[in-house]
Amino acid sequence: MRSKPILFSLFFLIFYANLTARALQIPSGSNEKDYWSVIRTVSPYDSLKAKIIKAPTPMQALKDYQRALLFREQLQASDDHPAAFPTSAGIYPRSLTADSLSGFDQLLSLYRSLGDRHAEAGVLSSYGISKALKGDMDGAISFLKEAALLNKQLNDRTSLVKNYFNLARVYRYSGNLQEAAGYNESIMEIAALNGQGNNLGEAYMNLSSILTAQKRYREAEALILKKALPLYYYKLQNKIGAMKCYDQLAEIYALQKRYSEAKWFNIQSNMLARKINNPAGIINSLINLAHVKMSIGDNQLALRDLKEAEQLSVSIKYKNRLAEIKNGLSRVYTALGNKSAANSALSEFTVLKNALLSVIY
Repeated sequence: MRSKPILFSLFFLIFYANLTARALQIPSGSNEKDYWSVIRTVSPYDSLKAKIIKAPTPMQALKDYQRALLFREQLQASDDHPAAFPTSAGIYPRSLTADSLSGFDQLLSLYRSLGDRHAEAGVLSSYGISKALKGDMDGAISFLKEAALLNKQLNDRTSLVKNYFNLARVYRYSGNLQEAAGYNESIMEIAALNGQGNNLGEAYMNLSSILTAQKRYREAEALILKKALPLYYYKLQNKIGAMKCYDQLAEIYALQKRYSEAKWFNIQSNMLARKINNPAGIINSLINLAHVKMSIGDNQLALRDLKEAEQLSVSIKYKNRLAEIKNGLSRVYTALGNKSAANSALSEFTVLKNALLSVIY
């Protein structure tokens, strides 16, 4: 009688070991002219390539790629992988075979037979995330909604908020801003009632970003100035959150060509990033600050910011923004009349961009 549970345990351990190995696989070898070994010739993000639209410009292609990376990282960070085999399983009356159902389907069937609804909701959520990572957004939405409904019935508000965040991310990535906004509003209601400050702040920021994409700038600005920034800065004393508020406000103002305000908030972000020794924050604020300075013709000052961002990106191997920096350097050198430096920076941008996008285009 013990042989079936043991074989079943071994099957799922092998299944998830293979899954993990594929996820962590790092291709060997490197190109002769690569900037550092962390730029892989085969990307782990190519499962989303069907959802990354070929852009009209190389820079837009890079931004689409960065957006896919962020989407994937957020989903993976929120995923609580279900246990390979429950220790409380007891006797399972059905037939479990490796060739008839996927691992997720077998886990779902198992937990439903055991009546473990919390575990069932967890598997549904993880299944939905898996679908999204493979580019199946409709399948992702279906499973995440099913998980959310079950968690709502169980009054598991922590898991429910995770489901809502992921639904908002999938809808946002798919271009359905209205649905994404609705789920963020639901998160705000739950988080406010349950004192979930960090979730509330993240929902504020997400909703502000959606409003910005809809060109509802005043609403987006007010949400950060009146809600998110006071929450992060004073109540939570979360410096990273406050820094992101400054970045988002700077973007809102820059899109409206209100460059004085954009410059001021980029400087605030830069100062705070230096204070808390956050290299990525320093680089991001320098790039954004340089773009604002280029917009108002301060090209020499923009060059200084980009060169500092370049040096810091190389030192910490911040590969995604380095490509963007090279593109910015090409533009600013062109504006300054230095064609040789502009061509050199453009060539380096092309090498970096091609290394990052090689499996997508």
